[in-house]
This record gives sequence, structure tokens and C-alpha cells, in this order.
Amino acid sequence: MDQERCLGVAQLRRRTKLNGNPEMRFALKGALLVAYNIAFVCAAFAVAEYTARKVAYGQLGSPGRQTELILDRWTAFRNNPGYKSNGVQLNPQGFRQDRSVSVDKPADTVRIFFLGGSVAYGGETLYPEIDNRWRIDNRQTIDHYLETRLNSAFPSKRWEVINASVKGYFLNQDLALFLSTIQRYEPDYLILLDGVNDIFAMLRTPESEDAYRAAGLGEEFSALTRPDALSLRMMTTTWLADNSALYRSIRESMAQRNRVRARRAIAGRSEAHLHPDFASLTSDDQRHAGAATRRLDNYTHTVRQIHRLAALDGIETLFVLQPHIAVTRKPLTGVETRLFDYWSKVDGPLYVYGFQTLYPQLSAQLTSAAQTEGYRFLDLTAAFDRTGVQTFTDYCHLTPAGNQIIADAIFDSLAASLPTRNGNGAR
Repeated sequence: MDQERCLGVAQLRRRTKLNGNPEMRFALKGALLVAYNIAFVCAAFAVAEYTARKVAYGQLGSPGRQTELILDRWTAFRNNPGYKSNGVQLNPQGFRQDRSVSVDKPADTVRIFFLGGSVAYGGETLYPEIDNRWRIDNRQTIDHYLETRLNSAFPSKRWEVINASVKGYFLNQDLALFLSTIQRYEPDYLILLDGVNDIFAMLRTPESEDAYRAAGLGEEFSALTRPDALSLRMMTTTWLADNSALYRSIRESMAQRNRVRARRAIAGRSEAHLHPDFASLTSDDQRHAGAATRRLDNYTHTVRQIHRLAALDGIETLFVLQPHIAVTRKPLTGVETRLFDYWSKVDGPLYVYGFQTLYPQLSAQLTSAAQTEGYRFLDLTAAFDRTGVQTFTDYCHLTPAGNQIIADAIFDSLAASLPTRNGNGAR
């Protein structure tokens, strides 16, 4: 009883002391208000983060899985395994497949790896401000259409067409990916759909520099190799990008709006140049065009490297020159006409001239080299000449109809030899 009485007296004294101290009461109320505001902000951020992961990325997992590309020590960058968003799904190996791919090839299986940049990958349009109707899902890609047709035409074998393409890749990155990753999957065929990214690099890089050094994410690599150069701002934004879907969603949205605004501003003050000649180029553009012409041999040299290394393992190669709106002879739809006009204004006459001049030269070189080297070459710049439907979503990316036409053309190129190769193509 005495102990309870003492405790009661002590509590009464503390309460009396608190009530008699206005400053302490004010400080306590202030602390509670701050705590309440912090809790409210945290709760609001948590709800916004949840919404960003669910709505913008369609998944509630680690934010690290919500970026499409990650750095790679062999190829500069590669696909992020497990990425899933807007109809795009990458498997645990980083290939654009709904299913996992085992290293060990199953019996009676013919395995084809499909390589290239964003067109082979099934990338979205670069100009949503002109035409934003198309979203290519995993069942609308070139590899899916090709695999379906192969399994239908040659049912005695199981055909796997594995999309190992990566947005932004050059041909030399295809080579690095083959050596670092694909070779161990025992492919029977390599199909490489390239051309656009490499020609762009040749045209925009000064003659004194190596065009292949223009591979993306160079600043990120420099930061990794020189941590002392990392600023507090870069470290903070990097952490947020890796851990917050909300931050990444806002950053990507703002970057897209800025890109669209910049393109529209350029197009608004520029003239269309749909068929420029060399004399109409500025002196700087003429130098870039001349340097790009001299670099064409770099492309054919890399083709030979890939073919010879693949041949050591008995792998057949098919090199495909992808279509481009500047060199197609198809009857352009109204939207495609607007896209061509817009691209010529945004990128300028150098690039229109470059593709219309360099593409035929590159095709001629690859055709000649294919006869002496023994690889297959397919020029698809005329693939759409007989169709009146829309196939381009910008100057190079394709609609589902365009992907289907490309898949059919590749099938026709392969079909003649497939049945005679060791039982419908299997090694």
C-alpha cells in the first residue's frame, strides 16, 4: 500500500510539473505535430510508390527489376532478367521470351538465336507525338512469328527462336553477346537483324573517333570505374532510380516530355529533306558523310568475325539488313508520310542522305562478301514494297504487320535449306 501511494504521488508530481510548464507543453505538441507530418508524408509516399509499381510498371517486386537495361561488363549493357512492362516480358536469362531457356538443348530441337537492336527486340515508336497506337507484345515480335511458322512447316522438329536482341545494340555488341552468353546455349543458327544503329553511329561520329565507342551508358561506366568522381547528387539520384519506382516513373515521364518538346521545336523551324544530294549538305555534313563511307568496311569486317567464330561450332549465320523508311519503295500511308517528313526535319539531311547512299553500298558489300565467306545475307530494304498497310511506326521501328512480313521473308530465305540439314535442320 505504501509503495502504491508513493508511485501515485510521483506521477502526480510529474503531471503537475508538466501542466505548470507551458514551454514543455508547446515543445511536446510541436514534436507530435512533426511526427504526425512525417508519418503522413511517409504514408503518402508509400501509397504513391505502390501506385507507381502497380500502374506504371505492372509489378510490385523489387524496383531493380523495373528497368529494361542494366550494365554489363562484356557488352556495355544488356536486358534486365525478369523485366515486365506494357506487354514486354523478359525471361530469367534476359531474353524476350515468356518461357525460360535451358542451357542444355532438348533432343530433336533446332535452336535459333535472333539478335539485333530495338527493331529485332520489338521496340516501341520513337515518335509517340505522331503515332502512339502500337504496343508490341511478346506475341507480335519477329521471332514469335518466325517460330510459329517454322513449327507449322517442319513439325518433325521442335523449333526455338530465341529473341536475344537488346535495344540500342551495334553489330559488335551482337558479337560480344554471342561470345559471353549465347555460345553456351548451343545454337544451330544465328539470325542478326542490324544496320540502322551502325549507320547512325558512322554518320554522327567524327572521323578521328571510333564509331563503336558510342555505345550507350558510357557515363555510368565511367562513374563505376571512378567512384571518386561521383557527386552527392549523382549518388542520390542513382539510389532513387534503383529503389523507387515512383522516382523512376516521374523521371522517365519528364524526360519523354522534354524529348517531345525538343523534337517539335526542331521540326517547327526546319524544312523536310526527303531526297537530299551531296551538294546540298553543309561542309561539316559532307565530311561526316565521307567518313561514314570509309567506315563501311568496319561493318563487313565484324560480319566476317561473327560468321567465322560461329562456324567453328557448326553454327550457320544469316545477316539481315533491316528496312528503313528512307530507302523503302513501299507506297507510304498517310501516317508513314508524316513520320518520314518529321524524321527528316528532326535529324536533318545528313542522315536522310546517309541512309539513302550508304545502305545500297553496304548491301552490295555484304552480298559480295557472302559469296566468298559462305554466310547468308538478306537485304530487306525492299520487303514492304508490295504492301499498302502501315509497317513503320517511325523511321525504322515496325508495326505487328511489319514484323510479320519480316518473319515471312526470313522464313523464305531459310526454308530451302532447312529440310536437307541432318533431318530438318537439327545438328
